[in-house]
Amino acid sequence: MKYQFQEDLFTAKDAKDAKEKQNKEIRIEMENSEGDSRVKDLSAIRTGSFMRPPCCRISFAHPSRGYCEESLASFAVKVFLLFTVSLVASAAESPEDFAFALPIEGLGSDALHRVAIPPAVYEAAAFSDLRDLRVFNGAGEMVPYAFRPVEQTVQKQPAVALPIFPLRGPRDARSEDLDLSFDKSGDKVSVRLRSGGAKRGAPALLGFLIDASALKTPLMRIDVDWGTAGVDRFVSARLEAGDDLKHWSTLAADAPLGGLSHAGQRLERKAIEFRAQQAKYLRLMWTDPAQAIELKNIQGLPPEKYAPPERSWKEVVAAPVTGTPGDYEFDLGGRFPLDRLSFGLPQENTVVPVQILSRAKPEDKWMPVTRTVLYRLKQNGGELASAAVPIGMNSHRYWKLSVDAASGGIGAGTLIVRAGWTPREIVFTARGAGPFRLAYGNSRAQAGSLGIETVVPGWRTDQEPHMSVASTGPSQKLAGEAAARQRIDYKKWGLWAALLAGVAVLAWMAWRLSKQMTR
Repeated sequence: MKYQFQEDLFTAKDAKDAKEKQNKEIRIEMENSEGDSRVKDLSAIRTGSFMRPPCCRISFAHPSRGYCEESLASFAVKVFLLFTVSLVASAAESPEDFAFALPIEGLGSDALHRVAIPPAVYEAAAFSDLRDLRVFNGAGEMVPYAFRPVEQTVQKQPAVALPIFPLRGPRDARSEDLDLSFDKSGDKVSVRLRSGGAKRGAPALLGFLIDASALKTPLMRIDVDWGTAGVDRFVSARLEAGDDLKHWSTLAADAPLGGLSHAGQRLERKAIEFRAQQAKYLRLMWTDPAQAIELKNIQGLPPEKYAPPERSWKEVVAAPVTGTPGDYEFDLGGRFPLDRLSFGLPQENTVVPVQILSRAKPEDKWMPVTRTVLYRLKQNGGELASAAVPIGMNSHRYWKLSVDAASGGIGAGTLIVRAGWTPREIVFTARGAGPFRLAYGNSRAQAGSLGIETVVPGWRTDQEPHMSVASTGPSQKLAGEAAARQRIDYKKWGLWAALLAGVAVLAWMAWRLSKQMTR
């Protein structure tokens, strides 16, 4: 059997090969022009074809039945990716996304700068942990920043001169052979030394008795001074502490004291350090009395004191609650990281037990914070008032003071409340040109701070770079208070919708594939 086609003569086998070639060309054309609604090469379709979408042109070949589903799935995935990228791109923050901003002033030439967070930030921030805090440069670009850890202030105590008394006795006397007595009569102090088991001989300088009974603080070091006498040797000494001149505990054993000179250089050691301890008396004993050093005076050094940083305070007036005698409420106007509350009672000679409560929002229930006693007493011509009340760490805005009715109340007048907190600081890099601004108040913001070790290379090491201290200027309005209020996050829900759509497409593809495999 033969076919006549385009004035050429074909066998049945040639016709079958030609049809398979046509179908192959159709499939190749569809893959190269996916998404195109028109057929570019009309000469490739010669039998009963007309303008159709690419997914419908595969009816010539049975093996290509799944191309339509694959094209739709590919199209859906691309739409999902484009939508996701557009949402992520639109999620980039700018200063206009925030309620307010503070200009950062006083920047030096350093790369890193420190700036304290002023009260205005706590009053308008959308979150109590300040996750909506950002630093922008003059081009509106966000620059890296980190919260600087709150550090205690180190206060070095001055050295205190201590009375000393030389201890002389037989050179071979041991510490346990010594029986000391310490008598004070008027302005005279006498030390009597009795050596029980030691042999009699030429008296030697065994050591020194140090009187520290007048001190109210412990000591962590003593400094000795031998005056202008040239000391060219090191002598080991033992330092002991006691409260009754009979029982002693060792603070330092074999501590070297003395000095050496060589080639115009001088090496001296005049200090003995030990674990901080408070005792009435110290005893410095030379290991070898033959090498003893005559000391002129000895000073004691108290340990360093660690004080918290200076607090910031905000003062408000507590208003009495109508219909509830003894209850007073006050609004701090912001989410401050409070740790102290101080109350100024209106009348003198007042003592009242109270309970302090707080809540984050006006519709929340009151949560108990602590109980205490407030007082304001007149004494010796002055006034004795209760100290600030520790409340832990609390960032609630609304507070209530409930006075015990059995105490009679606080009397007429105005109740003054002072709320205290430790100001936090941030460290940022001055990337780009200024002016730099500290923006805050964005209910859609996520945490944007980095770790302090990331922003400050060599943090708390000898390689830590210098940081200049900056300040903030008056507040500037950006998007206003509406940006700090809780809103529907369309970006977040859009991303979730796109993600769910992508999952649905993948599930549909898996279902179609499993259905085809079962045929």
